[in-house]
Amino acid sequence: MFSFLTRHGIALVALLVAIGAWAVSPTTTPVSALLNGTPGPSNPAQVQLAANAPRPGLAQLFGNNPTIIADVAEKVANGVVNIDVSRTERVQSYLPGMSPFSDEMFKRFFGFGGPNSPGQGERVVTGNGSGAIIDAAGYIMTNNHVVHGADEVQVTLNDGRKYPAKVIGTDPYTDLAVVKIDAPNLQTVPFGDSDVLRPGEFVLAIGSPLGFDHTVTLGIVSASSRRVPDINMNMEFIQTDAAINPGNSGGPLVNLNGQIVGINTAISGRAQNIGFAIPANVVKTVSESLIEKGTIQRPYIGIAMTPLNPELAKSMGLNERTEGIVVAQVIPDSPADRAGFVLGDVIQRMNGDKVNNAKDVQKQIQSMVIGAEVNFQILRDNRLLALSLKSEELPKQPAGGPRSLPHPRHR
Repeated sequence: MFSFLTRHGIALVALLVAIGAWAVSPTTTPVSALLNGTPGPSNPAQVQLAANAPRPGLAQLFGNNPTIIADVAEKVANGVVNIDVSRTERVQSYLPGMSPFSDEMFKRFFGFGGPNSPGQGERVVTGNGSGAIIDAAGYIMTNNHVVHGADEVQVTLNDGRKYPAKVIGTDPYTDLAVVKIDAPNLQTVPFGDSDVLRPGEFVLAIGSPLGFDHTVTLGIVSASSRRVPDINMNMEFIQTDAAINPGNSGGPLVNLNGQIVGINTAISGRAQNIGFAIPANVVKTVSESLIEKGTIQRPYIGIAMTPLNPELAKSMGLNERTEGIVVAQVIPDSPADRAGFVLGDVIQRMNGDKVNNAKDVQKQIQSMVIGAEVNFQILRDNRLLALSLKSEELPKQPAGGPRSLPHPRHR
């Protein structure tokens, strides 16, 4: 047994020595080169030079300017602001150790109290968001949910100057708002064209997440026309993986030209790096109306729609190849209600044009003036009918803007 181990042990040592000699050989090809399928440098000096060499593709990505991200952030910084808000809320106060009582229960147990009882109090709630200066006269774009209900709004510029701000106008429908400060020497951030954005483009989110002002994060456009039912089904959002957190709301999403392509508005609490921004072309239109009129008027007809697929058509007793959009809801006392629309109507034509999806109807309505006549061809009980109505102004929506995703709205 000993002789067996000796013989084989000597052989094993010899093998290890041979492997060690191969490993330190000056002509060895590095593992990285083997992985890449290319020959590597033949000596340590060449290895060090290779480690210091620029990474392939950087010039192609950033146009021979590796500092372009920092350059864009610096270019835009003075046009991005921090917004602090405070509001007063009524609260019910209780004696130490007591469970909360409603006013009715309080009266039942103690025989006094109510809405104006000493148990009622007030508290000041604060929050923060971001904004972008879009006009040198002091107009700043932000989110409606950032400034909604605020008693005081204060804007802090990049150079540290602080100014009280006045809310010029809000639009809960798009969750946008314009505030104004009176300050000299303001730098603006120009609008870009959000319609030409493509998935994969680099974008920067700049704002005050968690109160850390002028934080810059880099990402890409993940999708350019994303509908998010939990926020607002009437709008197509820009989806981005640039990190957005509470406090980024109202801040700009900018391209590598330093132009606003979106206003950051919400994130998904169920995933990482899924954020949404309101497209710049929508923001520009809304801002112009809010600055000029303090409000924005929108036509509406009062229906909700759902796509007509073969399964739904079959369940409705229609041919599986029937085309159109199904009326899923009719708002009471709306133009559609008064015109005779009912649940289950299939809209096939609108002003003579074929209707392929709900977006076709929405875009046509949004492009009209309030009071415009709209003619529909619908299918009901396998019969074609003609219905006409006049659009009206969209009723005021509940305060606070559209619903957020399952994550607190950024403040």
